Amino acid sequence: MVGCGSIGQAVLPLLARHIHTPPDGVIVLSADGRGRSIAQTAGARFVHCHLKPATYDRHLREYVRSGDLLLNLSVDVSSVDLVEWCAERGVLYVDTSIEPWPGIFDNPMLPVRERTNYLARERMVKLGRRLGTDTPTAIVDHGANPGMVSHFVKHALLDLNAALGLERAVPTERADWAALARDLGVTLIQISERDTQASDRPKRPGEFVNTWSIDGFVDELMQPAELSLGTAERRLPIGAHWHRKGCGSVYLKRPGGGTYARSWLPSLGGFQGLLLSHDEVFSIGDYLSIRDEYRPTVMFVYHPCDDAMLSALELEGRGWQMLPSRRVMTREIVTGVDELGVLLAGHARNAYWFGSQLSIEEARRHVAECNATSLQVAAGALAATVQAIRQPRRGVLEADDLDFEASLAVARPYLGPLVGAYTDWTPLQGRGVMFDEDLDVDRPWQLQNVRARQWRA
Repeated sequence: MVGCGSIGQAVLPLLARHIHTPPDGVIVLSADGRGRSIAQTAGARFVHCHLKPATYDRHLREYVRSGDLLLNLSVDVSSVDLVEWCAERGVLYVDTSIEPWPGIFDNPMLPVRERTNYLARERMVKLGRRLGTDTPTAIVDHGANPGMVSHFVKHALLDLNAALGLERAVPTERADWAALARDLGVTLIQISERDTQASDRPKRPGEFVNTWSIDGFVDELMQPAELSLGTAERRLPIGAHWHRKGCGSVYLKRPGGGTYARSWLPSLGGFQGLLLSHDEVFSIGDYLSIRDEYRPTVMFVYHPCDDAMLSALELEGRGWQMLPSRRVMTREIVTGVDELGVLLAGHARNAYWFGSQLSIEEARRHVAECNATSLQVAAGALAATVQAIRQPRRGVLEADDLDFEASLAVARPYLGPLVGAYTDWTPLQGRGVMFDEDLDVDRPWQLQNVRARQWRA
């Protein structure tokens, strides 16, 4: 396992429960001392080493053998390089996010497009094509999101299939899932997340607080906002640029941390969150596309815990210069839920949300030293690890390529209640009343309405 931050510390106890390994069968390679005691308690061997472009080959050769599985839970370590290294040596691979080496997402010298997740994922897709399918399995982008949310989408499509009376058989191929989404009338899919976890230690000025990796979250805040643009959209969003002709994905020349959109949750109703770049918006959009005929709009709308949102606002106000101190919330959390799901909208029932409502109390019941956010991600990493071991020769895979029911079966015990709910809410609710907005009132689920703050001049 590479990295032992908040996610790694939540994963280790799960691995011990679900995967039989010999003594010292788990080796943790970490660039710092975080997680050392938890690793040792879980029976893992903890090794302090920093994987860099010039050193990763030497370090991995020392500790990783053919037949092993490399679980990459780090930031600033190239997923593409590690996947290729593993494929050449008969090693299975899993990660929760496709990462580059440092100096990409926060580099103002690079053009905006060069700092996007789209290009990082495209490099992995190209590597997968070059390696082929008869190579060691490498499951990439399989945490909570990206990862489990792709399985939530399939579950939600089947729920809609039953509710709308289409009576289709459960799809087994990508083309069948795309046809089902089209025939159900789904025009928009939002990965919709609101974290309400709160601590008895409030954020202070100059302190960046979050419930998961601060480095990873800051990267997302500073990257350009990105989304998959569907065939039902009437116009290109203001400031949007195609990644390439016909790809269906766009980026905005503005940071995700300063771009807002509206979404809905069963517990809280409508909310406003950040329109962040995530790889699942591309993988789900591509998976459910029918060339020149159908593609849903796919986006990630995220409201982190209140202290993290305040941290993001302070970061933007400082000109994206990192705050002097940082803290990942764990033991000090006293209440809250991470509500993570998918909102499928535009169909005959308006909108349907399906996903996880994991409370801090439930998370701690499974892993004492974690929070709801880290356990959701750890559950996705566990599910991918089990799938890779069961299917060791399938090449590079994303969550959309996996058996969604088998993946959910592994992760479900750690996700809290899995809830499905319909709503008549739309992003037009309360809009254009106090201030005149540029809205399409005839088509509520147009991106034009979903994006917040579309003021008229």
